[in-house]
Amino acid sequence: MRIKKMTASFGALENKTLSLGDGLNVIYAPNESGKSTWCAFIRAMLYGISTAQRAKQGQQPDKIKYRPWSGAPMSGSMDIETADSPVTLQRRTERANQPMQAFSATVTGTDTPVPGLTGDSCGQTLTGAPREVFERTAFIRQAGLSVSNDPELEKRINALVTAGDEEQSYSQADKQLQAWQRRRSGRRGAIQELEAEMAENQTALDKIAQAAQTVEALDKSIAAAEEAQAQAVRQMEQARAQQRRDALGDMSRARQSVQECQQAQAQAERDEAAAQNALDDSPYGDMGPEEARRRTDIDAENVRELEKLAAKLPPPWIAFVPLALGAVAFLLALVLPWQAELIAAGGILVLLFVMMYLRLQNLKKAKEDTLAERDKILNAYGADSPEEMESLLAEYRRLWDAWQRASYHLEETENALAKAQTAQKEAESRAMAGLDFTDSGSSPAALASQAVQAGRERLDALRQQRAMAVGQAKALGDPMVLRSALAEQEQRRQALWEQDEALALAIEAMEQADRELRGRFSPKIAAKAAEIFARLTAGRYDQITLARDLSARAKRTEDAASQEESYLSQGARDQLYLSLRLALCELVLPEDDPCPIILDDALVTFDQPRLEQALTLLRELGETRQILLFSCQERELQYFANDQAVTAIRLS
Repeated sequence: MRIKKMTASFGALENKTLSLGDGLNVIYAPNESGKSTWCAFIRAMLYGISTAQRAKQGQQPDKIKYRPWSGAPMSGSMDIETADSPVTLQRRTERANQPMQAFSATVTGTDTPVPGLTGDSCGQTLTGAPREVFERTAFIRQAGLSVSNDPELEKRINALVTAGDEEQSYSQADKQLQAWQRRRSGRRGAIQELEAEMAENQTALDKIAQAAQTVEALDKSIAAAEEAQAQAVRQMEQARAQQRRDALGDMSRARQSVQECQQAQAQAERDEAAAQNALDDSPYGDMGPEEARRRTDIDAENVRELEKLAAKLPPPWIAFVPLALGAVAFLLALVLPWQAELIAAGGILVLLFVMMYLRLQNLKKAKEDTLAERDKILNAYGADSPEEMESLLAEYRRLWDAWQRASYHLEETENALAKAQTAQKEAESRAMAGLDFTDSGSSPAALASQAVQAGRERLDALRQQRAMAVGQAKALGDPMVLRSALAEQEQRRQALWEQDEALALAIEAMEQADRELRGRFSPKIAAKAAEIFARLTAGRYDQITLARDLSARAKRTEDAASQEESYLSQGARDQLYLSLRLALCELVLPEDDPCPIILDDALVTFDQPRLEQALTLLRELGETRQILLFSCQERELQYFANDQAVTAIRLS
């Protein structure tokens, strides 16, 4: 198979085209010009883009890494020549999550499909090797020169000494046996899982037994707590009954006291009203004793003064004295012969009579007024004399004292009633509190109720613990089922141990067979690689030893022992693994219509002499297969400047 032309929309390649020759092609381009992208494009066209690949260790999967920078869908075409016919391969992206999954293979220049070429089988059909083998042989990159083992590559190597049988791979079989053994006796194997299950079942049985013991102990505790609770309830009921009797008795006595105080107050109100009425009926009204005393003294003195005044007034007959004298004078005038004087005397007599009459009337009126004033004062008291007024004052004093006592007694009864009513409310409040039977307080009933509540809480806690223990036991399973499962698991474990021992024997036998097989094919690969390595190093190294994982050791001609690769320079290590890859290409890949060998900056660490040896070797290989040598250095182009058999390409 030879690649003639490629067109790519792939990463930095935007509809770029690359035409190639049949033999050795030296493609020069500075860094960041797309060399590695072209190499990845070739692999993608042959084997497709993996959609399952994930980012790891900072490396993006190809489906992301090679998205076209222009944003266009990933696509490309590749014209190739095979031993049968020219073929045009095309891959395009129809769905964003399936890059380059749409595939077609047609005879170049026509739309005739090539039979047997599909997107999945294309690479293996054209190169003669699956992707894993191709990447470890003909796909050579500077960053991946070393060869890692792979079941597919191992099958190819085994085929070197097993008559072409590529179905056998020790590592694959060993991997399978190891996997089977790990499934049985590994850290997470069936035996470990089974033993963990057995431990869980045994733990469950132990916990069930513990739970049963706990339930039994809790049943005893619950029975004792129930008996104690019943006793506490009886004591509480007795205390409440006594508290109820005491409370009702206190309330009854308080009510009786209030009734007695109400009766006493009513009697005191009647007595005070009677005393008040007696005072109101006295001549003093609502006067105080001192004021009554002063009023009585004043009024008694006024009575006495009026009586004295009435006694001092002349008697009424005194008013007739002048009249009598006038009459005498008139009689004398009649007797005596004096008429003029008689007339005068008569006039005087008349005048005196009038005057006397008036005087008489005034004296009478004055006395009557004086006596009337006296009587008014005495009548106000209802007395006939000042002495009787004194008696009335003494009676009023007695009545006042009686009213005072009645008022004081009324106040006392009111206070007593208020206290009794307060005591009644307190008794009723105490009774209600006592009848409420709350859990607070320090009364016998409260203490008994608290004891009942504490007992109830303890019972609830014990019952809850019992329910939890029973629930846990039920959740753990049926003991009979668990014991049966343990017996069955023990049988399974024994069978697994027997299988594990058989697998261990098989692995040991496989290792022995692999050692024998590798003893047959490893020297062949090592000899071919040593031949190429000796040529690249101008005979400095003449032997290569391969380990089972295809890591290599090299021996210089003058050394007694081979050296590990870590002791070699970077250039020597790259030359060693290039030799191994080229040997594998020759021995492992099909000889008929050989696939191209692709080298991506694989010679960058070679010094000039060894570079020339490698280029000469590649030119020779180019006579039988296509070689694509991508390089960031111009020295490869310069080396083949006048060689018409080498295709020189400069990428822009």
